[in-house]
Amino acid sequence: MLLLLLVVTACLGFQVKGEVVSAPDSYGFAISSEAQLSLLKLKETQVNNLHSYKQVLKIHLQKIKRAIRYSEDLLKTTTNFHSNLIFGYKVLPIIHNDWPQYFRLLKKDLGSEEIAVSQKLLTQHPTSVDFEESMGAMRRLQTVYDLDSYAMAEGFMDDKDKNIRSWRTDESLILGLMYLFLGHYNQSEKWLQLALYYYGDYLSPEELKMKLWNYPNLLEALVEANKGLGRYLEAKKYAKELLSINPNHTYMLTQLPKLKYLQSNPIKLTKPKKYFKLQKAICSKRYRRKSGVLVCRYVDWTPFLKLAPLKMEELSMTPHISIFYGFLGPKDIEVLKNVSRPKLQRNEHLSANCSCKIGGLSSSSHDVVRKVNELILEITGFPSKGNQMLEVINYGIAGNYNPDDTGQPRKHNKANAFIFLGNAGKGGEIVFPSRDLKIRPRKGSMIVWENLKKSFIYHQCPILKGTLWVANKVLN
Repeated sequence: MLLLLLVVTACLGFQVKGEVVSAPDSYGFAISSEAQLSLLKLKETQVNNLHSYKQVLKIHLQKIKRAIRYSEDLLKTTTNFHSNLIFGYKVLPIIHNDWPQYFRLLKKDLGSEEIAVSQKLLTQHPTSVDFEESMGAMRRLQTVYDLDSYAMAEGFMDDKDKNIRSWRTDESLILGLMYLFLGHYNQSEKWLQLALYYYGDYLSPEELKMKLWNYPNLLEALVEANKGLGRYLEAKKYAKELLSINPNHTYMLTQLPKLKYLQSNPIKLTKPKKYFKLQKAICSKRYRRKSGVLVCRYVDWTPFLKLAPLKMEELSMTPHISIFYGFLGPKDIEVLKNVSRPKLQRNEHLSANCSCKIGGLSSSSHDVVRKVNELILEITGFPSKGNQMLEVINYGIAGNYNPDDTGQPRKHNKANAFIFLGNAGKGGEIVFPSRDLKIRPRKGSMIVWENLKKSFIYHQCPILKGTLWVANKVLN
């Protein structure tokens, strides 16, 4: 489908003042909430630029109106031209002097500065990678949390609160096309039906003319989705409606006899591949809090901790998993986030199962980083000359941090210290499936766990609501 190619493909270069300026493969808008802030600033700049362009046109239109009014007034005063030739004295100099000005007014190049700004902003737009990652993130959320399409479109990303404004035809259509492309015809048909439902929101035909798609494109997608589901009668209905609008639609003229044949001779349908099965099983499971010999106590085994003991709760002995509450205060958390912001970048070596940007901080980058590194090593008992790096991680849409989603990690780390630098509205839990543990993000708390050889013991659920920052330290 041509529309699908238009939707999922974006140009890698843009024409600016006669030169092709290449954009990066991705700005990471979908994998980082910080990157999304720059996207909002870009949108604000664009809106302000359009307002400026509108003002240029408005001023020019006022000049045109004045010229028309002046000319019309002149015509009224020359109605007695034949009885009084002196009126010709009024007309001749005006035509001689003013009309060339009107001609230059018509030829004037309007909004050149605003057009140049708009061309430059094109290089900062989301790329095809950003676009695909955002769609993939929405698919992950809908699959893992089994979200209802209609509820999502109405702005409900969970069962309680309305988190966002209601969606429109555009958003629903894009997700419908994505699922269609992946062969998930059931989800595709639901989203396309929603696109059809919201189509009536476009009361202005002029607004529709500016879209890359039109109503026949939507009907064509519904034909394909219903055909994939084996609903050939329904597919024929949409095909006939499309042909009533465009009787010469070549593709649909060939599809209609095929649909009639399939209705009489249905084929065996293939089941779509299931994605995120492990994540869905882990994150949708209910975990009961265990009781037993595990303890909760204040720890003070270092000079620093004697001055400010930390509350520690043992969650598992084998492998060892503990959580330290109130490990970091609000001021230190803000320092870590601020220091890491310029360093946030995509880690190409991580699995595609991660949706985040990471900033690597050394102890020498800031006193707070050094303090946090030293405190972690003191609490855990690892050598003071150990790893001096701290990873600060910022999540994006459906954000999570799973460095390796395979059965065996590529590199064995003895332990991890994982610090929540914020609270997520929903999602973002750290799960230890083998121990039936699920830990919700709690600002300032730190989880320390021991990694077993040749196995990966933890997983993180994607963020469904809100944003989240965390810090991770590898211990060896």
